[in-house]
Amino acid sequence: MEYTISLAGNPNVGKTSLYNRITHSLEHVGNWHGVTVSEVSKTIMYDHHTVNMVDLPGLYSLTIYSMEEGITRDNVLSGKNDLIVSVCEVNNLSRNLYLTLQLLELNVPLVLVINMMDELKKQGKVLNYRKLESFLKIPIIPMSAKYHSDVHLLMDVSIDYIQHFRGNKVKLTYLDKLPLQDVMSIISANASNAGLQPRWAAIKVLEKDEFVLEKLALNDEQKKALEAFGDWQSKVAQARYEFIDMITEGAVSKPVYDEHREMHEHVTHHVPLETEPASDNETLYDRHKRYHDQYKNSTKLYMQAYSRIDKVVLNKYLALPIFLALMCLIFFVTFGLVGNWLSNLLDFLITKFIYAPVTNGLTSINSPVWIVNLVGEGVILGVLGVLKFLPQVVLLFFFLALMEDSGYISRVAFMTDGLFRKIGLSGRSVFTMLMGFGCSATAVLTARGLEDPTMRKKTVILTPFMSCSARLPVYTVVAGAFFASGKFLVIFGLYILGAAVSLLLAVIFEKWTKKLKSGKLSFIMEMPPYRIPTLERVVQIIFHNAKVFIVKVGTVVFALNVIVWVLSNFSFTQGYTAGGENSILALFSGFIAPVFKPLGFGNWRAVTSLLSGFVAKEVVVSSIESLGGVSVVFTGANASLSALTFLVYTLLYVPCIATFSAEIKEVGIKWALFGLCMQLVVAYVVALLFHSLGLAFMLNPGITVGVAVVVVIALIVTGVLVNRIKNRGQCSCGCGSCSLACAKRDKKQNEKDDKDAGKK
Repeated sequence: MEYTISLAGNPNVGKTSLYNRITHSLEHVGNWHGVTVSEVSKTIMYDHHTVNMVDLPGLYSLTIYSMEEGITRDNVLSGKNDLIVSVCEVNNLSRNLYLTLQLLELNVPLVLVINMMDELKKQGKVLNYRKLESFLKIPIIPMSAKYHSDVHLLMDVSIDYIQHFRGNKVKLTYLDKLPLQDVMSIISANASNAGLQPRWAAIKVLEKDEFVLEKLALNDEQKKALEAFGDWQSKVAQARYEFIDMITEGAVSKPVYDEHREMHEHVTHHVPLETEPASDNETLYDRHKRYHDQYKNSTKLYMQAYSRIDKVVLNKYLALPIFLALMCLIFFVTFGLVGNWLSNLLDFLITKFIYAPVTNGLTSINSPVWIVNLVGEGVILGVLGVLKFLPQVVLLFFFLALMEDSGYISRVAFMTDGLFRKIGLSGRSVFTMLMGFGCSATAVLTARGLEDPTMRKKTVILTPFMSCSARLPVYTVVAGAFFASGKFLVIFGLYILGAAVSLLLAVIFEKWTKKLKSGKLSFIMEMPPYRIPTLERVVQIIFHNAKVFIVKVGTVVFALNVIVWVLSNFSFTQGYTAGGENSILALFSGFIAPVFKPLGFGNWRAVTSLLSGFVAKEVVVSSIESLGGVSVVFTGANASLSALTFLVYTLLYVPCIATFSAEIKEVGIKWALFGLCMQLVVAYVVALLFHSLGLAFMLNPGITVGVAVVVVIALIVTGVLVNRIKNRGQCSCGCGSCSLACAKRDKKQNEKDDKDAGKK
């Protein structure tokens, strides 16, 4: 028999970990919201059954608010699943069950997994899952997906349940409080025509679900009849949560609330959802989450994910310095203390045991010079010369994985959300951009989790400015040749520059580009508890990324490097030229080279390296090696400045073909081409400015510093003037000038009015 089983649940409950465990896959896992943004599936054999396992993006409700949530909803409604496994996390069981109830409302075959039981055990608590089973009438499997145990039990129970499923027997008593029969009498025919279950469609109508309302295609008379019911959105949510609180009461026994451990106590009182005020940017989606955190019979609530560490890590004054210091430390270890030693060791082994024996062997048998050089320079030094940076790539991915799985990345998103909102992005954009440090193509795909289309476009366009791991070999070779002692600082500076440029462009798009101005932004984020990644998970991360790097070096980099070497060492008329100025590539690149003269690297070798980077950034460094090395590509009195400018340009110019293809997939060819052109222009302008300032500083440091101070002051003054013009006519005095004094006075008056209102 062949079955389809889909994993559904809230973000960050361990669906992908469970999927990897069942299918022996290596899909990306992270301790933060938005890791899975597309449907992933794999067919396996289990107990003589063919099982198609599907990992669905996380969502909180079947009323969706982003693209990836729509993928899950469409999958659930498609009817193609023989079983849906609802994955919940034991520490957030009540909130996670909100989605489980919606799946039960659909009457789909359902098994409930309660994940992360190991964490409950550490807290000295026990889950009475049999009590939940008695209410929900479905199989419940308590387990921990990051360990192998219980996976076979889950599969056995799932297949058995599929074979014997005759409909859910649960009695959802809270539905009796809703006017479902009256609504069904109005929409029943429409629901049947749309292929929707009438009862479920009636629930979604009360929730004002736009997707269902559009599917029903109601006429004006039906719409008017439904409007007479009033607003039931919050009442439906409240009814579900009351039912959840009823069935989960006492399910977790031996509670231990230790104020001195990783918990943060808040005192609040229950306020009904329908009467609770909502902020301007808050959707019903936000309110559902916030409501559940407040709807308790007890007057005390505990945020288990908030720890004493967060008092420091999320401090408004210390958060950013801590993050920068942590990144600096990572770069020091990766490119200085440990990574540099490992790369040098690998380089020594390649030279001693591969390059020298092979070239000496070819020479000893009187091989033609061009064959010896092709193998030695084009293949070994070019291709394996890139491979020597594998330890540094692995180290960087290792540290990024620790930050992801520990829960720190979610904290970074939280602390930067305020800044990102001001420039038309959100904290969710941080996830995409930080993933850009690994692979830009993969990072771009995660942007589909952003609910605002304009914000999604901006994030996709700006993510390639974040320095991906493919650029690391270029930085290491060039910076190592000219700035050996401070190499890690140069590389760290390039990473900061990429982030700064992307944020500056976000400001420009938000303030002065109407088509890229974001709408109302909401940021729904899991604040997961700090977790220690398992050794198995760390090994998987290292193995997976090392495999990707090695495969790319052995295929794309190898093929392109051989092509570049042949074109740069052969002429149309003279044959083998040993890298002469008359080579095929020199003639072609020579036409473009003058464009880069103002940047300090206007020679055909540097241009050739940049052109090869369009396919894969690793090829840039292999091209440099095969064309004679850094000392040949960058020459002259200002060679170090030219090399540094080259790195700035490499950081900012167009991404690889894979990333460009991902951009087309996410935002379309029009916006992808816009991003491509913008990246070329921005890279050239920033590199030109950098090189010009560098030359000026070398000639007269004092004048350069003075000019920089004047420019900064001018920018500040311009910003103030623009802000005054933007706010003109908005002050309460009606003067039309909205001076700074008026703005301050208005602010004080508003604060006074708020205090007076509070006293009353």
